[in-house]
Amino acid sequence: MVPGKTEDRILLSVIEMSHARTLARNTAFLLVATLFTNLAAFVWNVYLARYLGTAGFGILSTALALTGIFSILADLGIGTYITREIARNPAGAGDLVAAGLGNRIILSCIVFVLILLFPLIGLYSGTAAAVIVFIAGYMLLGSFSSFFNSIFQGFQRMEYQTVWNILNSLFILVGVLAVVWLGGSVVQVAVAYLIAAALSLVYSAATFTRRFFTPGLSFSRDMIREAIPFGITSVFSLIYFWIDSVMLSLMKGDVSVGLYNAPYRLLTVISSLYGVYLTAVFPVMSRFHVESQDSLRFTYMRSLKYLIIIAVPLIFTVFTLAGPLIELIFSAKYLESVPALRVLIIATAFMFINGVSSSLLGSANRQITVTRITGVAALFNVTLNLALIPRFDFMGASAATVMTEALMTLLFLRTVRDLGFGPAWRDLHVAWRILLPAAASIILLLLPLSILIRIPLALVAYIAGILLTGALDSVDRAVVRSIIRGQR
Repeated sequence: MVPGKTEDRILLSVIEMSHARTLARNTAFLLVATLFTNLAAFVWNVYLARYLGTAGFGILSTALALTGIFSILADLGIGTYITREIARNPAGAGDLVAAGLGNRIILSCIVFVLILLFPLIGLYSGTAAAVIVFIAGYMLLGSFSSFFNSIFQGFQRMEYQTVWNILNSLFILVGVLAVVWLGGSVVQVAVAYLIAAALSLVYSAATFTRRFFTPGLSFSRDMIREAIPFGITSVFSLIYFWIDSVMLSLMKGDVSVGLYNAPYRLLTVISSLYGVYLTAVFPVMSRFHVESQDSLRFTYMRSLKYLIIIAVPLIFTVFTLAGPLIELIFSAKYLESVPALRVLIIATAFMFINGVSSSLLGSANRQITVTRITGVAALFNVTLNLALIPRFDFMGASAATVMTEALMTLLFLRTVRDLGFGPAWRDLHVAWRILLPAAASIILLLLPLSILIRIPLALVAYIAGILLTGALDSVDRAVVRSIIRGQR
């Protein structure tokens, strides 16, 4: 990643087209929403984990996992497809939105019927069945909000999605706290989720019709055919993200699901941070695919570098302080899950690489390749879970997650290199500039001080080390200067 004439020319192109500033603005909007969302989710998950106990929390986690897998069928990749096509050609948004909305209504009805089959055939009954039905409604209403958010992303107006994220989290938080305060059950918690989704959808639909246009309603087989690779990819992704919780519930019970999902919730929070950037960069990459392949490669390589710089201190901090973090957040009842957290956090580095590589391929019309890779990963994950969960319980599920992400990284990087986007071996010279400051920060994390003191000290040391070693080179500094000038 040594800057040269080619990269200087690419950088100038990026700055002149203002994409760097647009990306920074949208990332900032989404980051604000993500920080609030994660804070709110942190509060309600802690309250629920403590209030419901491992069994009740396990029931809710199982319902979220099961309906999450099926709810993606209501989208079938239409949201991602619409984002990409609107970013490339905003003038065609009217027909895209009408067809997408009609397709979403039909698919949602089909998915809801499929989810109802689980209680009807007796696989889940009683409290678990009721929770699944209400959470299914929550997931499907949320999918319509996600549809409108996809349009906002295509127009690169992430401020509307930011407000939605904040409102949705606020509605869930208030609902959960109300249920806990009133002494309600896990079923009433599921109802609170459903009400929150309905209120959030009202905001999304009203904002879209007021700020853009009133959507029509149609149906398009061509859209489904073009979008379905994105949809299948999402299905495979959700399978290896959620199937472990479902398999744990069937093979080991709700307590194991609860112990597994405590650290998994932390992993979800961390992954949402890189998801902010991926959401903002995908429409930029989509436009670069039709405008400049050099700019597309530049954006990919720099994105990869920045995400790794963020991932390394997160991994080191969580791995070192796993015990205190679990006890502080979830209470001593969840200390059994500390080893699982240490294993799961390793997956973060792979997830960051896989996310930006998937965005690159999707923006370049290689969504079928992404589908194949995630399909292999899903099959690999299910096989590992079948082999490891019976013997190692939730630790087996944790190991399966890490090994699946590592396999995907190998497959994605090989594919990206074959396309000529790198990274090359010469780019690895920057690794020591990142790892050295990270290693130094571990020393501060091991000091006999409060966790609230150790973490900021280690973070400051890491940032200082990044600057001193030159991990951020002249090209990075030029990008930052351009963004700052554009925000004045």
